[in-house]
Amino acid sequence: ARASCLFNYDSLMGIESKVKARVATIYAFVLSLWWIAFFTWVMVYCAESFAATIGIPEVILGFTILAAGTSTPDLLSSVYVAQLGYGDMAVSSSIGSNIFDILVGLPIPWLLLYAVKNEPVAVETGTIGFSLAVIVCMMIALVT
Repeated sequence: ARASCLFNYDSLMGIESKVKARVATIYAFVLSLWWIAFFTWVMVYCAESFAATIGIPEVILGFTILAAGTSTPDLLSSVYVAQLGYGDMAVSSSIGSNIFDILVGLPIPWLLLYAVKNEPVAVETGTIGFSLAVIVCMMIALVT
């Protein structure tokens, strides 16, 4: 995987024209999305296997380990820019990342599953009221 990443990065270097640079940027973006999707699948597969091995529900594992694992990069980048003196950027990065996850990270896999299976995706909404209340309270606390 590392060799593939380095090869693709090296192939983008030395681009002279703006058109080639734009194509290379789009190519790098799509490639990075592919790698994120691949490693996310690997992480979820390993977490499911781990949950089955030790006998805990997958939901508990998802709320704890996977949530912490996906939030750690956001935390590290926010701490870094805050240390540089850009506190507003750190806060907006945290909020923007969560908004992106909700508006892009959730719907795209569901749309792809619908496109492949051609049947609606069932989503449990039993605790949607509580989740919505928590999000609204967090937004109020951040704004005030």
